[in-house]
Formats: sequence, structure tokens, C-alpha cells
Amino acid sequence: MDDNKEQKEQEEIKIRKMIADYITHSPYKLNPDTKIVDRVAKGLVMRKIKYGYAYCPCRLVMGDIEKDRKIICPCVYHAEEIERDGECHCQLFVSSNYQAKDKKGE
Repeated sequence: MDDNKEQKEQEEIKIRKMIADYITHSPYKLNPDTKIVDRVAKGLVMRKIKYGYAYCPCRLVMGDIEKDRKIICPCVYHAEEIERDGECHCQLFVSSNYQAKDKKGE
């Protein structure tokens, strides 16, 4: 197997375990839309490989360790976003009473 592919697969296992562990010990749950979860997980994997940390794939990595530490998943912003919007910016984590949006986003 290609080393890069194997590395991605191993990182994805670790990332998905981290996500699963987090939701078992938090008041949040995983988005029921598996396509969103898969997209975000793959983004986290790519960033872990590129930068060494699972930075939120929907936020800009600045190259400043102190600032960037805030966007390691789960980022420091997710609790406030879920409280306000019912989901975090990436839509990976959602509130316990989250209602999936219809296809029109309503």
C-alpha cells in the first residue's frame, strides 16, 4: 500500500476516535449527516498531516502557534457557536436537540 494512503488511513482512524471520544464526554452530538462528518473528518486528516495538528478545516491557519492552538478540533469557538446556532461552524458537532436542516437550508 502507498505510504501516503496508509498514513491518511491511520490518521483518519485516530481523528474519528478523537471525535467519538469527545462526543461521549460532552453535551454535544455528531451531526447526523454523515456526508458532513466525512468531509470534516477528511479535512482534519489533511491538516493533521500537513501541519501536525488537527486544525479545524473551516478556519484559517495563521502560522502562529498561540493563535492556531485555538482552532485545534474541537476548537475554542465550538461551544459558543453550538449554543447560538445549534451547530459549530464546521457543522461537525451539534446540540443535543439539533434538527437537521432540509436540503434548501431552511
